[in-house]
Amino acid sequence: MRAFYVLLSTFFVSSVLILAAWQQPAALPFGFTARTAAAHLAQEKRFLSIPSADRIREHHRFLAGEPHLAGSRRDRELAEWMRDRFAAAGLEDVRIATHDVLLPWPQEVLVELAAPAGWRASMREDPIEGDPFTQITPEAAGIPYHAYSASGDVTAPVVYAGSGNPADYETLARRGIDIRGKIALVRYSVPYSYRGFKALTAEQRGAAGILIYSDPEDDGAGKGAVYPKGPWGPESHIQRGAIVYDFMVPGDPLTPGWPSIAGARRIASSDAASLPKIISAPLSFKDARVILGALGLAGQRDVNRPQTAGVLVHMRVRADEGIRPIWTVTGMIRGGERPDDLVIAGNHRDAWILGGVDPSSGSAALLELATSLGQLARGGWRPKRSILFASWDAEEFTLTSSTEWGEEHEARLREHAVAYINVDSAASGRTFSSSAVPALNRVIAEAAGAVSDPASRIPVAAAWRERRTEERGALPTGSSDSLVNNRLGSGSDYTVFLNFIGAPVADLGFDGPYGVYHSIYDNHNWVARIGDPGFRYHTALVQIWGIILMRLGGADVLPLDYEPYASRIADFAGEVAPAFGDVRAAAIELRGAAAAFDKARDAALAANDLAAFAGMNRALLGVERAFLAPDGIPGRPWYRHLIYAPKFTYAPDVLPGIADALAAGDHQEAEKQARRLAAAVRRAAVVLQSRQP
Repeated sequence: MRAFYVLLSTFFVSSVLILAAWQQPAALPFGFTARTAAAHLAQEKRFLSIPSADRIREHHRFLAGEPHLAGSRRDRELAEWMRDRFAAAGLEDVRIATHDVLLPWPQEVLVELAAPAGWRASMREDPIEGDPFTQITPEAAGIPYHAYSASGDVTAPVVYAGSGNPADYETLARRGIDIRGKIALVRYSVPYSYRGFKALTAEQRGAAGILIYSDPEDDGAGKGAVYPKGPWGPESHIQRGAIVYDFMVPGDPLTPGWPSIAGARRIASSDAASLPKIISAPLSFKDARVILGALGLAGQRDVNRPQTAGVLVHMRVRADEGIRPIWTVTGMIRGGERPDDLVIAGNHRDAWILGGVDPSSGSAALLELATSLGQLARGGWRPKRSILFASWDAEEFTLTSSTEWGEEHEARLREHAVAYINVDSAASGRTFSSSAVPALNRVIAEAAGAVSDPASRIPVAAAWRERRTEERGALPTGSSDSLVNNRLGSGSDYTVFLNFIGAPVADLGFDGPYGVYHSIYDNHNWVARIGDPGFRYHTALVQIWGIILMRLGGADVLPLDYEPYASRIADFAGEVAPAFGDVRAAAIELRGAAAAFDKARDAALAANDLAAFAGMNRALLGVERAFLAPDGIPGRPWYRHLIYAPKFTYAPDVLPGIADALAAGDHQEAEKQARRLAAAVRRAAVVLQSRQP
C-alpha cells in the first residue's frame, strides 16, 4: 500500500536540523564506542557484499507468480514457503501465527446503466499480448472489489463528483446538485487520498453508492507511456483495495483493540466503527468512460461542468462475512547481550493479485535481508539485541496481521521493542524515500550514506539530494532540507508499532513513476523491465535496511536522537497550535533534556562506561512510549500517540488532539488537548533525565 501513497501524496519535506551524514561522515557510527566501532564496521562491510540481485529477482518471480489474496490457498503456501526460507537462512524461533479475522470476499459486483440501458461494466482488465503475467483467467484474478463494502442492490441517478472530497460535494451543492440518494462516480486522487475516506464522505453526504475509477490524467496515458511500454496504467487497469475506516481503528473490525486469537470476544458487525455502510466498487477508465459519456463528461471531467440528468446506474454488490485465517511468519537472530530487546523488520506478503511492487518487491527484499544477516550470523556475528523479521498478512484489508500480532504481544513490545523498520514496497524506481519519527533521522542518514546508489555510484543520500535538487531546484542557502520525512500518516504495517505500542518507526523504499497499483499489471514483468531492471535498487534497499538494523541491534547506546524530535514538536506546535505556548515550552524542555543526554552519552561512549550504557538504553526505550495517552486521542481511542495519527485521508495528522479540535472549532477542547500534549512531552524529558544506571 505504501508505494502509491508515498509516490502520489503531497510530500512534506521536514525542516529538522540534522547532520548531513552523507556530506560529513561521522568518525564513528552513532551510538558506538571506538572499541566496538571497528569490529562492527568490519561486519557491515561483510554484510554489504552478501545481498544478491539475482537471488532477489528469483524470489520476486516466485512471490509474484500467482495471485495471493489474504486468506487464500496461495497465501498460505507462501507463508509456509517464507517460514522454510527463514529457517534455511538460520533464523531462530521461526513460526507461523494464525489469527482468525473478518476477511470478506466478493460474490458479485455488478455495475450497469439502467437508463440509457444496454451496457454493463466488464469488471475485467485486458491481457497484454505476449505478456504471460497478464494472462490470468478471471477466475484466478477474482472479482475486482472494494473490501468491506456493504452489500446491497441499488438503482439511482449517477453524479460525477470529482475526487470525492468534501470540496467536490460542496461545489455540486452550490450548483444545486444534491448527492443524497444518488450514486457518486469519483476518481482516485492525485495527490493520494485514501479510497476509504471517499467512501466515508459519500456515506456522510447520504449517497446511495459510490464508484471509484482510475483516470488516465492521473495515473495513465495522461502521464506518459502505459504498460507494457511504460510505467503508467492502461485504460483497463482497475485499482482494487479496501474502503474500511481503519483511520478509526485498524485490524479485525470485530476485535477492535484486542487480538483475534482463539476464544476472543467479537462485536457485531453493526457495532464496528470501521465498517462502511455504503456500497462501493472500483472501475477501470475503460468502463467508467461509458458512464462519463452518458453524463456528457467524456472529454472534460470537471464538477463545474453541466451533467446530463436522468442517467441511472444499477449497482449490486454482494460479499460474504467470512471469518478466515491469516498467517504471520516470524523468525529472529537472537541477541547476545540483551536478547529480550527487539529490533523489528517487516513487510506484508498478501496482494490483491500478483503484487509486483506492492508488496512482492518488499517481500523479496525482506527474504534477502534475512538470508544475508543470517549468513553473517552463521559466520560469527551476533547483535547485542535480537532482530525479528516479520512477514505480515492481510495488510491490504486493514493492516490486519501486524495489528493483531501487535495487540497480542502488546505487553512484551511495550517493554522491549526498540524500533520497527518497515518496507512495504522495496523499489518502483530509483529515488530513495524514507519516513520516520525524528529519533531515527540520524541512523537512517548514516545508513543511506554508507550504501552506493546503483546508477551514480555515489552514496544514496547524496544521490537523493542531487535528484531532489533536479526536481525542485537548488536549495536556499542555509536550508535544512532533510533526507527523512518526519510526517507519518498511515497505510502500512508500522501503524500498530507507532500509534498503539509507542515504538520508533521508519518506512523505507525507492520510488518512481508507478501507475499500475493494485492491478494485474503490477507484476514481475513491470518490476523487472520498468521499475528496477537488474534489481539493483532492491539490493541497495536491502543494504540500507540491514545497516539500520545492525546499528540498532549492535550499538552500545541505542542510536535514537531526541534533539531533532524536540525541534520537530516545536515546529508542529508553531504550525498547528501557535496560540498554545505551553506545548512549545515543553518542547524546549525536551530539547534541553535531550542535549544533556547527548552530552552524557558522548562522555559515556568515550569512557566505555558500561554501567552508564545500561541506564541510557533503558531511558531511550521509554521516550517514545511517553508520547502515548492510555485513552487515546478523542474519538479514536486505539490511536494513542499524541504527536502522530493519520487523517481520514491517510495523510499525516500532527498533534492530532489539538488539530482535530481546532478543525471542529472547539477551542476549549483544543486547550485541553494542548495541556495533555505538553504533559506528555514533559514526561519524555523526565524519561531522558532518568538515565542513571
